[in-house]
Amino acid sequence: MTDGRLALVFDDGYAEDYDDIYPVLRERSVPASLAVVPSWLGDEGHLTAEQLDELVDAGWEVVAHGRRHRYLQAHHLAADAVAGDRRLRLDSGHVFPGESHGLYSGDEFEVTDGERTETHTLVEKDDEEPVVTLDDSLSADFAADEAVFRPTADQIRDEVAGVAGEFAALGYDPTTFALPYDAGDARVWRAVADEYAALVDATVRSLPNPPGTPPLSLSRYYLETSHMCTVEVETYLDEIAVGGGLGILAGHTAWETVPPERVAAVVDAAHERDITVTTVRDATRAR
Repeated sequence: MTDGRLALVFDDGYAEDYDDIYPVLRERSVPASLAVVPSWLGDEGHLTAEQLDELVDAGWEVVAHGRRHRYLQAHHLAADAVAGDRRLRLDSGHVFPGESHGLYSGDEFEVTDGERTETHTLVEKDDEEPVVTLDDSLSADFAADEAVFRPTADQIRDEVAGVAGEFAALGYDPTTFALPYDAGDARVWRAVADEYAALVDATVRSLPNPPGTPPLSLSRYYLETSHMCTVEVETYLDEIAVGGGLGILAGHTAWETVPPERVAAVVDAAHERDITVTTVRDATRAR
């Protein structure tokens, strides 16, 4: 048998982390990692700063989850754009029509095909369709099969590194990052690598990380009932128990797919296999 570890990562800092999951993990004497957006602390349905402090005192890890929880992946165009256009139709539901997250008015984005790049400010996104409106018109044509609409380097830097000051004001200096929406490209990965020691979602797939996986190349999967049934969780943990390495299972505790009973069952199954349940920070430091 090889030394295997499991880290639980709960995204977005929901109140359920404290109210429902903390009692389950405290009873089993194990911590978790919390992917937190600092500005959300104290909002309705989210942790308070005091609750976060208590969890940290109990051994939990604070993971940086961006300054505004922006979607950092490039969007492909769904239709050709021509000079004079201000409205772009994108091919991704990750524009989040009608939602106040992901893409934010006032942020700057690039429209680029690799040869030509224009920078524009996002004015608004459509309430029903993946359509964005720019502050001014395109000056060139962009083919849908070659061009992307993506955050600028400044926006990426603000999201990844700019959050450090907000954490510092709370007394924290996270060494692990979780990409909002598990989304980012090579530019985002480089920004994370420049600021953090570990990235929990360089990929998302239903396999644990084998021994020797670089901390900035970690993969996670979701323990939510909508993603894994019991036999799949057991298969995942069996591989960790036999092969070692680090498993990372994540969830959003405000969702009905992450009941406390599911978390308890995962931890109990890990312990039955002599897998250490720890934080991402401590697991990567221990290697």
